[in-house]
Amino acid sequence: MKNPKQYIIVDDDRTNNLICEYAVRAYDPGAVVMSFTDPYLALAHLKRELEAQEQVPRVLFVDVNMPVMSGWEFLAELEKLDKGITEKFSINILSSSTEDFNEEREQFPYVHDFLSKPLSKSALEELQP
Repeated sequence: MKNPKQYIIVDDDRTNNLICEYAVRAYDPGAVVMSFTDPYLALAHLKRELEAQEQVPRVLFVDVNMPVMSGWEFLAELEKLDKGITEKFSINILSSSTEDFNEEREQFPYVHDFLSKPLSKSALEELQP
């Protein structure tokens, strides 16, 4: 039996996390969904997972605008945990704004997609190759 896909949501907004969880469960009923409102706790969790070398397919959603640490700062810290991190996760940025992320696309070319909040089942369907 294959391992269920794990979805990790990092967003300081609890309501948005609930919406994301609902969308993920509608899209992938067998998914394991974890959400974090504190990016430092999310990094600690990911560090433990990487050290345990768990082979679980993971999708990471990171809010770009958080007060404690921006999504870009989060990605920079994530890179420090494991240089091959981008091969272990499908990393997606969540944003409620319509900003132009051209500069960030160059700095973080491994980001799979930039998604508008709130996340929807149809947006998840479009993420799949």
